[in-house]
Amino acid sequence: MRNPNPNPSCGTNNPGMGESHCSHILRQTVCYCGLVPVMKTSWTEANPGRRFWGCRMYGKAQACKFFDWVDPAPEDRYKSIINGLLRKKNQAEKEKEKMFKTISCYHIIFSLLILYFAIRVLV
Repeated sequence: MRNPNPNPSCGTNNPGMGESHCSHILRQTVCYCGLVPVMKTSWTEANPGRRFWGCRMYGKAQACKFFDWVDPAPEDRYKSIINGLLRKKNQAEKEKEKMFKTISCYHIIFSLLILYFAIRVLV
């Protein structure tokens, strides 16, 4: 059930399972639910960055199993590089979150110290 006019420029760069509503493409293909499929991007380890057409109800109980790859299967080297970059990105995001928590703790401690010394000066 290949889309009659797949357009690679219609993809998305959203994290996770991105979704693109390429309204400028005339789509004649419908999924098993009778809906026009949407282009999504797989971010699984086996298919990082690989686009596919899927049921627009994907992730819901009533979704059908319509699925059609847009892109060819990625080569092993490509998968290895992309997955490595994704791991580094995820690690950097975790470190950033940890730093924000640390800074927040320091901010609270600093504010309490200022409050403590302000009260001591006034008393």
